[in-house]
Amino acid sequence: MKTRGMRKFVIFVAVCLQLSCASAQQCNVSGQRKVATRRYVTMQNDIRRIVSGRKAVIGVAIYNCENEESFCINGCKRFPMQSVFKLPIVLKLLTTVDAGEQSLSDSIFVKDSDLLPETWSPMREKYIHGNINVALSDIIRYTIAESDNNGCDILLRHIGGPLAVNEYLRSIGIEQMKIARNEAEQHANLNFQYDNWATPTETVKLLKLLYEKRLLKENTHEFLWKTMCETSTGSVKDKIPQTVSVAHKTGSGFDPRTKLFVINDVGIMVLPDNTAALYAIYIMKSKESRSTNYEIIADIAKCLHRYLSCDEKGEMVSSNNKTK
Repeated sequence: MKTRGMRKFVIFVAVCLQLSCASAQQCNVSGQRKVATRRYVTMQNDIRRIVSGRKAVIGVAIYNCENEESFCINGCKRFPMQSVFKLPIVLKLLTTVDAGEQSLSDSIFVKDSDLLPETWSPMREKYIHGNINVALSDIIRYTIAESDNNGCDILLRHIGGPLAVNEYLRSIGIEQMKIARNEAEQHANLNFQYDNWATPTETVKLLKLLYEKRLLKENTHEFLWKTMCETSTGSVKDKIPQTVSVAHKTGSGFDPRTKLFVINDVGIMVLPDNTAALYAIYIMKSKESRSTNYEIIADIAKCLHRYLSCDEKGEMVSSNNKTK
């Protein structure tokens, strides 16, 4: 990794932390960039327009991997992660694979009692009665690509619980992210969903380590990257071309007591020419409809794609990158 790039990113995070997070503000590494490009200004204005006036608290962090331009709104505010917390769980698990403690082909015995009812679990639909050995790689795919709640809790128990994940996160320099509850606990007590939290900027920091291949060995990195690209949940791909790759993790929740939504999407967007950007979009305490929340994420992703597809003057570089 380039030392200069990390220095700029650290400054980006530091500026976010210094700004008030009570309202939407852009934060960037302006001290390191002489003049903001036209496409950056356009993206910034468009995203601020998308989130303005919404009946929700919205956090956004974006980092351009090519020129290190960055942008955030509520970047240092804590947001409930929902199923986004499955990503650090799997990252921790894959480090044990890298260490030779187990392999992706190893199996975990899944008991009938592991497959809880009344929770999102495509895995339960396939293994209705449980009591079967399931490959570690398959449980990871269910947990990441299909956001399976039972699969998540099986993996979390397998690696030693939330404490093991938090210790891992601290070991790689991730401080503003905390895992405290599994899926079953969050379903049993809706207040517990706020115990797993992260800030947008810290999420992007984690994604940067992943993108730069600093967390995993080649084989496990490629496995996770492919799995994240196969994610079937969320709306981030709805308004961008199919030729664009997005390795991402989603999260969502609804509190029937308050009628408020939480909708999240974090990931890495890569264009056909390998231009890439990291993003974290968190929406909490939203009085907007479920469809509107997903539309907000799709619109922000469209802005990000347009930004990556333009030259510094804001002109589209290639017709192949045009948004839908």
